[in-house]
Amino acid sequence: MDYGSKALPQALTAAKKGTFAYTTVKDRLPVTITKAIDYLSRFRNELIQRYTDAINDDLKNSIELLSQLRYELTTDKNLKKITDSGDDAILWNKALEELENMIGEKNCTWFKAPWLFVECYIYRRIRESMLLCETSLRDYDPFEKSKKESYELSFNNFCQLITSLCPLNYHEEKTNENLSKERFRIILEATLWANKNDLSLSSGNDVSSKIHNLIDLLESFKTNILCDHTENLWNFLNEIKLSKTSSNLIVIDIVLDNCSIEFVSDLILCDFLLRNNFVDKIRLHGKAYSWFISDVTRFDFDYLILQLQSSNSLVVNNFLKRLNNYLNEESSLELYFDGMFWTSPYSFDQMLKIDPDLYQFFKESSTLILFKGDLNYRKLLGDLEWDMSIPLKKAIREFRPTSLCAIRTVKSDLMANLNINSHNYIQIIEKFGDSKDWMVTGDYGLIQFVKNYE
Repeated sequence: MDYGSKALPQALTAAKKGTFAYTTVKDRLPVTITKAIDYLSRFRNELIQRYTDAINDDLKNSIELLSQLRYELTTDKNLKKITDSGDDAILWNKALEELENMIGEKNCTWFKAPWLFVECYIYRRIRESMLLCETSLRDYDPFEKSKKESYELSFNNFCQLITSLCPLNYHEEKTNENLSKERFRIILEATLWANKNDLSLSSGNDVSSKIHNLIDLLESFKTNILCDHTENLWNFLNEIKLSKTSSNLIVIDIVLDNCSIEFVSDLILCDFLLRNNFVDKIRLHGKAYSWFISDVTRFDFDYLILQLQSSNSLVVNNFLKRLNNYLNEESSLELYFDGMFWTSPYSFDQMLKIDPDLYQFFKESSTLILFKGDLNYRKLLGDLEWDMSIPLKKAIREFRPTSLCAIRTVKSDLMANLNINSHNYIQIIEKFGDSKDWMVTGDYGLIQFVKNYE
């Protein structure tokens, strides 16, 4: 967590008014905590029916802990150690101690500490408020209602997306390269713009209306992709497809971001790559517990499958059958939901030091890691104040386990690999001037690829 190196840009913090980090810590995060308190209060009777009367004291204590957390945040208190017995408590307290030693205890507050650390820390503290329960309420996700609402309101969109991108005649892709390439491009853009659906940005309020018809959205947002390496990625996938042998398995890892429509689009991408034999195996990496409200957990996978099973669509049913086959008979799709590194405050350049086993896992067996979403992008860049035109391969620094791809709608004011002379960027400058407001709307996107050892 080398925030103090003179060779690196400064870490983004909420100390500077007018930045998105400041807005997040001052306005968005208190609302996020309030939303968690509201759910525990409003659905008290429903939770008692689910867990029995024994949870009354736990409910009261959790609400008090969350209220205290909100007070600490809004009054810019020092960040406290984690006090629960969760598996990652030691990891978090070590990270906090390192941060205090690096920037000084007086700077280890909500507004002065690095924004990446602070925003991750708040979700760990929300988790703490539940883990300190003495009943089964300790496993409850206070944002479960938000996620379920997002799934239910978007169900028709799920089916529409699968029907559009996984047609019954998909076998033609194997003999028609132009068709295959075009479908890949559309799927990749769908996984990009589905990333607009981020409950953490809205503090848990449903935002599914932003992507009411994702397929129709793709064409209108095409010029909003500020860096598009789709062609490079397509060529790379064809290279590795040709290199497949019985002793040389081609494996892609996808580090997931949001649930709901974005997760559906991610599974559609998996289906495309597997049914067309581009890879031998895909490994999906989600979160071990609720993170940034809408990040994918095991609950989300199970809930999505259960929902899709109620569809009357032949295309959706065939899609589910293929997923089941990948997961069970072929073992070509694997799910990982227990990694602690993904719910830590560390940027990816620290992975080799903090979780060397995970780094070696990727280095030794992965052909490509695909990172979804804004938080993963921030962790790739260390959430540092880079010049936006810096090459991505330089901004990721020591993190080079294999080839990398980042797919992200822009929701924070940092970026790499931007061509400041491009027509698309010039139009942004003409529209927004010196303002960085365009960087936090989710209306602009990046599909970036870095081939290992280049």
